[in-house]
Amino acid sequence: VATSVGIAAILVTAGRADSATVIENYPSTPNAVVPDNNLSGLVDTINVTTAMTTIDKVTVTIETTGGWTGDLYAYLYHDGVTSILLNRTSLTAATPAGSSASGITLSLEDAASTDIHDVAAGTSPIVGSFQPDGRNVSPLTADDTSARTTSLADFIGAAAGGDWSLFIADVAGGDEATLVSWSVSLTGDVVPEPSVGILAALGLLAAFRRRR
Repeated sequence: VATSVGIAAILVTAGRADSATVIENYPSTPNAVVPDNNLSGLVDTINVTTAMTTIDKVTVTIETTGGWTGDLYAYLYHDGVTSILLNRTSLTAATPAGSSASGITLSLEDAASTDIHDVAAGTSPIVGSFQPDGRNVSPLTADDTSARTTSLADFIGAAAGGDWSLFIADVAGGDEATLVSWSVSLTGDVVPEPSVGILAALGLLAAFRRRR
């Protein structure tokens, strides 16, 4: 009996697998026009199927062409959580039209050093890594003094799988922007399949039975 218990313990131990941290990137290329001066905006959804068990970090990339970046409002939505990515970039009391940039190629992550809203109004195109805007207020009233109450860290603890949706709108009149592409990158833990350990333990069990 003691020997059988020992073999059972080997099976349990060998079958247990430590988690591994991975980064998974999910892109979309809608190449779609964002309706000009229209709060209804455009929604594009990425369906994620993953073995990731926990989310440690979320990064979003956005590429647009045309239009005016200071007109754009965008957020990421997943699993009941909303994070504001863009909210009238560069709009302040001194620059009420916001950024005059035409086209952006952005990586948005909480660990970046600069708030995307604080980019100088004359910078064009806007390229690089920035913190998401985070100002969860109407794009019709947002400016640099609005409180930043959301971040991509809000997704930590959410289920990794399912629909991740980008909403983007052009809320002022002028030229049309095009959402060329975007992506969501997830960093988190995956538990590897324990098949190797289980097979090894089963081999020990078979050898024991042959000896009997």
